Formats: sequence, structure tokens, C-alpha cells
Amino acid sequence: MTLFKQLLKNPRGRDFIVGDLHGSRPLLEKILEKHDFSPENDRVIAVGDLVNHGEDSLGTLRLLGEPWFFSVAGNHERLLARHRDELVERELTRAQRAELEDQGAQWLLDPYDRLNDDKWGDVITEVMNLISQMPLMIQAGNGPAAVGVVHAELPLWDWDQNIARLERVKKLTYWAKRAGDPQLDTLLWGRTQLAEVLEGRRGDRDVRGIDWVIAGHTRIDRPVRSGNRIWIDTGAWDERPGRGLTLVEVDDTLAVSTHYHDPGIRTQRFVRRGHHFHSVIDATG
Repeated sequence: MTLFKQLLKNPRGRDFIVGDLHGSRPLLEKILEKHDFSPENDRVIAVGDLVNHGEDSLGTLRLLGEPWFFSVAGNHERLLARHRDELVERELTRAQRAELEDQGAQWLLDPYDRLNDDKWGDVITEVMNLISQMPLMIQAGNGPAAVGVVHAELPLWDWDQNIARLERVKKLTYWAKRAGDPQLDTLLWGRTQLAEVLEGRRGDRDVRGIDWVIAGHTRIDRPVRSGNRIWIDTGAWDERPGRGLTLVEVDDTLAVSTHYHDPGIRTQRFVRRGHHFHSVIDATG
């Protein structure tokens, strides 16, 4: 198996793409209910960073066991995998522990400290097995209407070229490695493209071979679009006003809804053909 996952067009229902969850499974479930989500027919695709910071990282990671839920990996999953051996053997150095604490992994450090060896072994095995299933790119649909999902940004400006690069790497090999892969790290850690857009240093540019590319990773006040790229990490785990979870409903028109904690909903709509901005609707809910 490779680090690319292809999902065929959903013939029975809708596809929703959600921003960085960071342990916010309860918030996701609440928002999906507002959208009349049907687990029998609809699908959810996440942009990664399922864990750390929020109230239920393990529960959010366990969504990967649901037939309707899919996610690319984020840098936070990669961080945990990088410390796999030390976590399994309970041999974290002081520096490693400090890094995990700084990145919001107290949810994992608490059982690391508290549980006996057998119970801890069950927990860390489950966590690492779930993470090692995660691809780095997901494509939903085929042809001109396909939508791509990554965590941060693509290293190449052609969708198919990025797939070809991923398909040369076996998934198990990638997740077993401690060191990063310079050709793939941009997918998890890259911030350059969004920074250029926010600073006005680059105009609209499209990724070839795909209709839309939706990403997260960098926390922003509201979704940002440039060409056929949209970034949607609006800080789901952060309960301060002005933060919330962004959800994209995929159709001929993309409905990009940010559900703020304050409360409020801001919806942007983008027309697929030509990728022109359509409208913005502000509402409370």
C-alpha cells in the first residue's frame, strides 16, 4: 500500500472535508448533525492533525475505524510516529517529552505515566496502528470534478506528479522511519505557499490535474483561497471567539462553512468551473 488513497465518487451521498480537528470529535459530531450527516450515505475526509491539544484525541483518532471517515496524516501524527520506539519502551528523553508536551500530547503522556505495562502497550499499539494507516494525499472522485486533500501544501504543481512520487514509497516503510523524507515533508510541514498568498507576494495559481486542493496546517481566521487551492484550518480546538471548525461540502459549488465558537457561521461558495468566487453568507447558529 502507498501513501496515496483514491476514493471513488460517492454515488449515494455527500462528501464533507473538514479542517484540523486536534481532538475535537465532539465538535465535529455536533456540526455534522447540523448538516444532516448520514453515516450510511455520506463521507468525511479530514485534512490531518486529528490529535493533540483538544479534549478527545484518542476518540478522534478512532474515527479512522469508521467506514465513513478518512483522513490524510498531519505533522502531529508524524511527530508521534517519530517517537514511536521511545513511547513503546517508555524511554522518552527529557527533550522528547518536552516536545510532546509543547505540541499538546498530554493526552498520551498521562497514560504513559499512569498505566501498567500491559495496558500502556494496548494504548500505544492502537495509536500507532491507526496512524500507520494514514495516507499523505487523498483524491475523492475522478476526472475534472475530482477534489484533492493534503495536510499542508504540495511540493509539485501537478497533482499526478505528486501521486507518482508518493507511489514510490511504501506506507509501512514511511511510518517505520524516524527521519523525515525531504521530498515528502512539504506535504506535512509546508507553510510557504499560504504565507505568499497572505502577504500578497503571489497571485492565484492552480494545481494542474485536479479541480480543487484542500489543505489545513496553518491556523487562520477564515478560509483562504488562491486559484484552486483552499486552506481551512480555523482552530477547531481553540475555544476562543473567532476560532472554530471549517467544513467543506463538495458539490458543483463548494460550500465552505466555518462554525465559530462565538457562535456564528460564515459560508463561502466557490463555483467549480473556472474556480470563481461566488458569494459569502454570514449567519449565527
